[in-house]
Amino acid sequence: MTPPFFIVGFQRSGTTLLRMMLDSHPRVAVPLDTTGLWSRTEARLGTFGDLDAPDGAAALVEALLAEERIRLWEIPLSVETVLKEKRLPGYPGVIDAFYQAYARAKDKTIWGDKDPGNMLRIPALLRWFPDARILHIIRDGRDACLSQLKQDFGFNDCLPCAEAWREQVWWVRQLGQVLGPEQYLEIRYEDLVADPEKQLQAICRFLKLEYSKQMLLYHENVKRSIPESKRHIWPLIDKPPVADNVYGWKKAMSPSLRIAFEKRAAEVLRESGYETLPGPIRGGRMAELTSLLTRIRQSLRRHRSAERP
Repeated sequence: MTPPFFIVGFQRSGTTLLRMMLDSHPRVAVPLDTTGLWSRTEARLGTFGDLDAPDGAAALVEALLAEERIRLWEIPLSVETVLKEKRLPGYPGVIDAFYQAYARAKDKTIWGDKDPGNMLRIPALLRWFPDARILHIIRDGRDACLSQLKQDFGFNDCLPCAEAWREQVWWVRQLGQVLGPEQYLEIRYEDLVADPEKQLQAICRFLKLEYSKQMLLYHENVKRSIPESKRHIWPLIDKPPVADNVYGWKKAMSPSLRIAFEKRAAEVLRESGYETLPGPIRGGRMAELTSLLTRIRQSLRRHRSAERP
């Protein structure tokens, strides 16, 4: 049995781009992310009974088929088609069966998963699938956080985002050292868009796959891989990689914001290969004050909203 792989990365770091590239490989299927569905479901497994008994497994599969994130896969699935793919015991067997059913519907044989939230769930992934491979994509935290500010999800303040980026990237890199090169591979978003073929060849070696140039044509597969209701989140995903779409923070960040960001994340930025101001880094008070005032206003709005009848 070929072990699955999990694409992880901080939000707005290129996880969807990488997912689309790998999903375009003739043998690999990577569905739309399930946004923590598997972890949420594990917390209530007691309501389904014995998952190695037909009734228990069927009840769980039926409940999961009703989940929006599974429906967004947009493939015909039934309790029978999922359970027919069950190869492993217990809950991991159900998770695997869903991905196997997805892969079979796409006429593929290997499955992967993409969910940025899995940066904090890697221990659970390895508990379910001890041989799983972790593919970590890192983007300059300044760009990743600025990109989040443009979305209607995630952080709306750059400095808390800097702290989260620092902690999550550091955590996954530490786990990578423990897992070793057989189970962990790290790539940078900037390298992927600058030379996608070279990076995809390295990823294929890591996954023990033959390289396929079909992965470079991912942008032709958007309609079959991303539901129309979600495409607005990635406005450039239907185009080939844009090599100039990196290090936008150099123009978009004020000096004060850059200093404040790097006060929080410079060490991990440097360890990940990104340039920073020479240390020790001081200043950035105006950006920090603006951030604090923003959080105070948001807190007051939430408080007033909670008080309304």
